Amino acid sequence: MTSAYPNFQAVGRPLQFRGLKGRFILLAAGALVTDLLLFVILYCCGIPPWLCILLVFGLGAGALWAAAALSKRFGSQGLMKHLAAKRLPKQIRLNSRQVFFTLLKK
Repeated sequence: MTSAYPNFQAVGRPLQFRGLKGRFILLAAGALVTDLLLFVILYCCGIPPWLCILLVFGLGAGALWAAAALSKRFGSQGLMKHLAAKRLPKQIRLNSRQVFFTLLKK
């Protein structure tokens, strides 16, 4: 008897869009929205439109490039783990599991 439920292959995988994984999609979207708001503010301040466009495109491209580089380097959860490891005090940090093996022997 066959099952009536579909088998979804990508259930456990992180969300991915054009190379951006997980939280980096939100980071890139936030950067683009911020660029749009920056354009509006600069245009309302009387700065020439061609200068506003050049500045916003440059900052937007830089933000997308940085998000893609971070996504490629750390993956979907790696940046959070990297930042958490930096906050761990050096006194608690262990480089081997030997301490736990000696606990089991006692």
